[in-house]
Amino acid sequence: MPEPQNRPLTAPALRLALIAGARRVIAARDELNRINVFPVPDGDTGSNLASTLGSVLHGALSRRSRHAGELLLRVGNDAIDGARGNSGAIMAQFLMGLGEQARALSQLDAGELAAAVRRGADSARAALAQPVEGTILSVITAFADELDAAAGDRDAPADARSGFARALDRARRALADTPRQMALLQRAGVVDAGAQGFVDLLEGIAEFVEGG
Repeated sequence: MPEPQNRPLTAPALRLALIAGARRVIAARDELNRINVFPVPDGDTGSNLASTLGSVLHGALSRRSRHAGELLLRVGNDAIDGARGNSGAIMAQFLMGLGEQARALSQLDAGELAAAVRRGADSARAALAQPVEGTILSVITAFADELDAAAGDRDAPADARSGFARALDRARRALADTPRQMALLQRAGVVDAGAQGFVDLLEGIAEFVEGG
């Protein structure tokens, strides 16, 4: 018998979902390095994101947890401690904001997940003196905006899982838009590597969720 889809997100489910997402980014490391042209074409965005998320895999995600907020806070701390490069630092700031917002919650419903992601998006943007659109920041913001919209839809309020799927679709569209926002990407014929890495994280999570 299928489980109800509107149940809250628990710590065990979040842990496994984040493991799947981190592994997806690590597997995509070489491709992310290949398309890395911003801010400089030094071919290390994939390596930096893989290293940052690897520190989380070997830290907070290596231990089981019963409290979602405590798990997410440990994930954020590990990401900050292990952050490498510009993209890794932005990802770490996002995860840190996520954990700070959720720290008191043993599990998360759709509204609480949206609030945590919004805090993460704001944290990532605030960490940069001069935020640039057409980067990972644009995709994180689009993801947060759609989660907010899904959770606040009075006609058909989404649960955490369906809201995530809707926000992932928005993030994919924002990723496809990055070359239109930045001429450097358009000339190179690529999307932003950091933004692709964030979508890879979300897609790894989605595959876990869809697989039950």
